Amino acid sequence: MHIPAAFFWLLSALAALQLFHAARALPRALRAGPGARTGPWLAFTDHVLSVPLTVGLALGNLTVAFYGTLLLGPVLTWSLIRGIRSAGAPKAAQQPGTP
Repeated sequence: MHIPAAFFWLLSALAALQLFHAARALPRALRAGPGARTGPWLAFTDHVLSVPLTVGLALGNLTVAFYGTLLLGPVLTWSLIRGIRSAGAPKAAQQPGTP
């Protein structure tokens, strides 16, 4: 498959940006304490697994893009499930007189 040069460079820049965000998310994931580990690690793996998908699309290799999607699918699904569960969870009751 032929990818126009503009899209190749755009997707390559996007892959580099995702790699940069993965490098920024790694220290946060390593510092996460018990009970708060899943969120930072999901953010890190989301960024890391998005790189092969984007590079596969940039190079026009649909096989790499397909397998990248297979790896990224469970991470995005679990992130969606966590988001839905946390949105439906009741907020902690505030004490009267506290802002």
